[in-house]
Amino acid sequence: MISALPSKGSSQPLAEKPVIRFADVGWDSVRFHNALAGLVAERIFNFEVKELSTTSVVAHEATIKGEVDVEMEAWADNLTTYQDDVRQGKLIELGVNFADNQQGFYVPRYVIEGDAKRGLKPLAPDLVHVADLARYAHLFPDKEVPGRSAIYGGIPGWSVTEIMRKKVAYYGLDSQFNYVEPGTDAALNATITSAIDQGVPVVAYYWEPTWLMGQYDLVLLKDAPYDAALYQSGGCACSSVRVTICASRQFAAAQPEFCDFLRKYRTSSALTSQALAHMQTTGDDYRATALWFVRTHRDVVGKWLSEEQLDLLLGGNRVQKDWYRRLADFPAFITFDWNGLDSVVREFASRHQGFLGIISGFLVFLVMGIERVLNFIPWFVLLFLVFAFAYRVQKSWRRGLAYAGLLLCVGCLGHWQLMNTTLAIVLASVMLSLLVGLPLGVLLSASDRADKMLRPVLDAMQTMPVFVYLIPALLFFGMGYAPAVIATVIYAVVPVIRMTSLGIRQVDREVVEAARAFGSTWLQTLVKVQIPQALPTIMAGINQTLMMAMSMVVTCSMIGARGLGHEVLVAVQRMEVGRGLAAGFCVVVLAVLLDRMTQSYHKKPKAGDDHE
Repeated sequence: MISALPSKGSSQPLAEKPVIRFADVGWDSVRFHNALAGLVAERIFNFEVKELSTTSVVAHEATIKGEVDVEMEAWADNLTTYQDDVRQGKLIELGVNFADNQQGFYVPRYVIEGDAKRGLKPLAPDLVHVADLARYAHLFPDKEVPGRSAIYGGIPGWSVTEIMRKKVAYYGLDSQFNYVEPGTDAALNATITSAIDQGVPVVAYYWEPTWLMGQYDLVLLKDAPYDAALYQSGGCACSSVRVTICASRQFAAAQPEFCDFLRKYRTSSALTSQALAHMQTTGDDYRATALWFVRTHRDVVGKWLSEEQLDLLLGGNRVQKDWYRRLADFPAFITFDWNGLDSVVREFASRHQGFLGIISGFLVFLVMGIERVLNFIPWFVLLFLVFAFAYRVQKSWRRGLAYAGLLLCVGCLGHWQLMNTTLAIVLASVMLSLLVGLPLGVLLSASDRADKMLRPVLDAMQTMPVFVYLIPALLFFGMGYAPAVIATVIYAVVPVIRMTSLGIRQVDREVVEAARAFGSTWLQTLVKVQIPQALPTIMAGINQTLMMAMSMVVTCSMIGARGLGHEVLVAVQRMEVGRGLAAGFCVVVLAVLLDRMTQSYHKKPKAGDDHE
């Protein structure tokens, strides 16, 4: 029997409460299970509950190190080192949360059967098996690669991601389809939901249970029955994954009673999906949904807890808060209809998909055009151009050789193609930033009223977390180059606006008045006097815009942008130190080269510089 700690109505100082740290890997299902187990931990065992936001692979490593106490959802078969880690005692497997889930390639039901309510006709009525995708490849075009189709795969770092890639090759689909890794599950969710909102076909890897599976009608494409001998080659269906509950060794040793409760904790994919659907339908948060689950499925929870503990859990007899904790808690808050805002944004994206598609097509065309030019230039020619440009702007052949040598290292590490892709995204973003930023900077320099009006907007753009930009960008433009460029432009355009305005304002007024006195128009004064005088400051702004665009490389990989950032993301997800260092070094090299050459373009060489 598990005893409740402490007794009803007791109170102990907050500092004396044991702390339990749950891993939050970003899925609704794990947050629900964290809330349910956390409710028991708080009301019955008097824990202070915390959640640490991370990814599944990082959470696994953090549990081994003791930085995370409990993982309520460890997808055992998707973590390459899981079995060895449990076998070696690096962490403790307490039990199985659920093991009846499904995963594989899904399509929306309207692709197969149509949807009369939305006026959608069936486009692939005979699409049943994964192999049938070959006959319907034209329905799933890759927006970034003309003439190819796209299958959206799993999350980098998951074992199943490579299995699904092999499945595409096993059925010969790789001759028509590109296997696109979305970077994060959020990007994959946005891609699927955006396609469903617009009523267009999409095929993607997905898994159960999730809120998306509870909210939308997706069909799992059939495959050959699971066969352990064929699974690694992608020749059969995925087996149900054992989703286990794990604890760190330290926590298991220090809290055996709570771990006994976790050993009895068991749900199912169906129960979890039901809870997530309830949350989506009612708008309840995770904690309220956990209480609803306890009331609705008392028979299930009764297998984990005694009747006395169930009454304590539902009766609201919590440990009384300390007086200083009651004072610290905010007394009230305003609720906003965020779901309504989400609906408006998604409806806008669906209604204007034609216009947004034109913008997306232009951005993809721009990035791919730059990438084709870069790929067309032979590597040795690009090395010579870097050397020549460095010598031209810095008057030092030694620095030119050093820069060319650094660029040569990128090729030797096998990342030349990825570098070109990254550079294409950065250059496209900077070009658009300059097209928007330079005119705005000129406008702000000429009008104090415009400067006062736009200054708060620029402040918000520069301080807003960059991840916020990714959400609407994903909904409007899907995954890939287009949202990456849009998010980068919004984030990186501010310095060139500010520095252009500042540089023009700092031009000596007497010089401007002299130009006007000789009959120059406003435009002639601007072009021939103010801009040349302000050019060093403007170039500093361009340099900062370029560096901020480079800083978005890894962030944009989370929404499917390819290049060096995606390589870094994969290394982080898989905890591959060497791979991460190699890709990170290439990002640093590219950033240093762009920074040094643009920074010194309008600087005079120092007296000690080489001219040899």
